[in-house]
Amino acid sequence: MAVVGLGASIAPLDFAVNIAFPAITQAFALQTASIRWVAVSYVLTYGSLMLGFGALGDRIGYRRVFRAGLMLAAIAFAACALAPTYGWLLAGRVAQGIAVALTLSCAPAMATLLFDESRRTWALSTYTAMAAIAGVLAPIAGGLMIAMIDWPGVYWFRVPIALLALAGMRRLARDEPIRPTRSAQPFDTGGSAMLAASMALLLLAPALLGASAEGVALWAPWPIALAGVVSMAAFIRRQRNTDRPFMPREVTRSTDFWLINLAAVVVQFASFAVPLIAPYFLVRVAGWETPAVGALMAVWAMGSLVGSSVAPWIINRLGAPRSAFVAMLGIIIGLGAIACWRSTPSIALMAGSLLVHGAGLGLFQVAYTDIVIAALPINARGVAGSLTMVTRTIGLVVGASLWIAVLQSIQTSAQTAGATPTAAFMSAFATVFLLAAATAASFLAASVLRPTLWQRCQDA
Repeated sequence: MAVVGLGASIAPLDFAVNIAFPAITQAFALQTASIRWVAVSYVLTYGSLMLGFGALGDRIGYRRVFRAGLMLAAIAFAACALAPTYGWLLAGRVAQGIAVALTLSCAPAMATLLFDESRRTWALSTYTAMAAIAGVLAPIAGGLMIAMIDWPGVYWFRVPIALLALAGMRRLARDEPIRPTRSAQPFDTGGSAMLAASMALLLLAPALLGASAEGVALWAPWPIALAGVVSMAAFIRRQRNTDRPFMPREVTRSTDFWLINLAAVVVQFASFAVPLIAPYFLVRVAGWETPAVGALMAVWAMGSLVGSSVAPWIINRLGAPRSAFVAMLGIIIGLGAIACWRSTPSIALMAGSLLVHGAGLGLFQVAYTDIVIAALPINARGVAGSLTMVTRTIGLVVGASLWIAVLQSIQTSAQTAGATPTAAFMSAFATVFLLAAATAASFLAASVLRPTLWQRCQDA
């Protein structure tokens, strides 16, 4: 379990890169909006490939796919750290996205299959808690690395971690899962390619919104989105006509199953405002140094650790669907509290709101993953784990594009009206987090109209 957690930690440790956003912006003389491509190029890549790699793991074995991801990750981290230009950095981020897709597509399956099925929720909680620990360490390590060797440090420190996990694969080779789980169906290469292309187009379209300042035509996202919709429709039709679909048809016909996945997209979309926008507040308004920024953002990750750690206890009493509902309430409260931050920082308010939001996010991720894994057969566990990451990716990509655009638009309007730069930023900051809280609250309120979503979707 430690080897799986260490290998999968290369993804949550990427939170260190968020701390480096201001430094990368300055190093390459970028506009603030352009920094989103550091996140988008990475998550768009692994988001489009994750489900295909999960299905590949179901066919050829999770360890093979996991090992390939670790090997590529070490190379990709070094490439990012050595990037001489912003374009080279983005190319390295694409390679990193491929590596993370290979690794994370199989990590949840490997973690749960090391234990009896009766301990599945505990295994997911432990796996998520290990990711949360990495999230706690990421901003601290990132802040220290930036202070020591500037922004490349947020990539360099993960090279030995990937290599250490790779060395630990020898131990995993001796610990066979408790039962054979490999699917007997051949891998659908054509279907996986169609799915990857569809996801890439659908994720790229929102990323291009608001990119006119970077030379992208205002109309460009719409034909890309249309191509993505057409491609996805063709993939769905292929799935209906094939005898080897990625997911069982009885699951894909369940409205509650897709609604809980939509809830995950909404949660991640609203929550990504925290790591994306909060570091700019701490640097530009509070005037904090990077190590201090990392230390405070670690409180958010610590909240996720708390939420994921208590998840088995809560899920055992409430069930996974109701636990996810309670988690969303915590997320909404945390976002609303962050909107109340002021230009004269209150450490108690900032730490408390980050802790509450992080705890809700940690609990939600365990409950949601448990729902999805329970709904799919055991020989599709790679697809199940990957699906939980794809919904996260969709939320992150849309959030990375929209929240920065909203922040800049309101900030520019306020400064044009005569507000000081600090006052303009604070107005935009509060609006972003109020909108994020309102988005999650609106979905939760509407979902109450379908009570089975929070009661029986685990048995879909």
